[in-house]
Amino acid sequence: MPIPNIGTAWKADLYKYVGKAFDFEYNNKLNKLRSIISEVDSHSIDYQLDGLGGYGEFTPYDGSTLEAGEQKRGFRTIIIPKEFSKTVDIGYKHARVDKLGETRKVGTRLGYGGAMTVYLSVLRMFGNAFDEDYKGGDGQPWASDEHPIASKGDNDDRSSVIDGDAGTFSNLIEKNLSVAAISDAQKLAGRYVTPDGLPFLCDFDTLLVSPELETKAREICGPNSRLIPEGLPETDLNDANPLYGMGYVVVGGGDDGFTANQWAVCDRTLLKEVAHIIYITRPTVLQGELDNPLISRYVGYIDYGVGWGDARPIVFSTGE
Repeated sequence: MPIPNIGTAWKADLYKYVGKAFDFEYNNKLNKLRSIISEVDSHSIDYQLDGLGGYGEFTPYDGSTLEAGEQKRGFRTIIIPKEFSKTVDIGYKHARVDKLGETRKVGTRLGYGGAMTVYLSVLRMFGNAFDEDYKGGDGQPWASDEHPIASKGDNDDRSSVIDGDAGTFSNLIEKNLSVAAISDAQKLAGRYVTPDGLPFLCDFDTLLVSPELETKAREICGPNSRLIPEGLPETDLNDANPLYGMGYVVVGGGDDGFTANQWAVCDRTLLKEVAHIIYITRPTVLQGELDNPLISRYVGYIDYGVGWGDARPIVFSTGE
């Protein structure tokens, strides 16, 4: 007796559930990072992230002579996305007798894995800020007391040439988290200048903390200030604490991100301009083609990289 043709319709039906669950889980998990980092879609083998630059303050005009401007540049960072994937096979029998809906959870679990892959890369970028082995386009770790202010241009390999005459600045302190320490960090940033010598106008409105410091961050910022501040009304507590209402984000989890005493304060808007997730392909789930009609294959796939291009929008602290 011939065996009936089961076809591949069951694979198409299952893929609808897997794909939708993947997209939902991915977007849900990355939401809290979107307040401090930008996502960029690219179609190039690498992505060039240029730091700040400009022509400086205008000079007096005598009515006849025009003075040419000389551009002072920031530093160039090259981000090279890489591919990541995870494959899951589902058998026909498993799908048919799946009373607990386990096969439909494949999308959720692949989506979670894809989102966490990107999420962990961002945590590691912040965690590696203090590490001499992870340097940016200016030749320094993201947290450093020796950031060069400007570059003279680029080498043939697109690396930047430091302008030694422009001086350096620090975005690194060694203080335990407190209202006074945050205020000191804000004062430090208030003296920053751009590569062309202009004041670096910033509003350090967001606190980044380790999981161990979240309780302290809640005490400093207020119980309703996680992620994005909404502008709390004036109260006696606000008057006593000049930072009440500042937003905060926990930048750590598992073994990644900030360690127990590490924290930072940043201008959230400017940080999003210099810290990026670069996607050639955003996390997605693909259905693999197999000769076997009894197996449906799902491949979670990402092609991405993360990086930062300027140190001015953030001040880091090691804690004491």
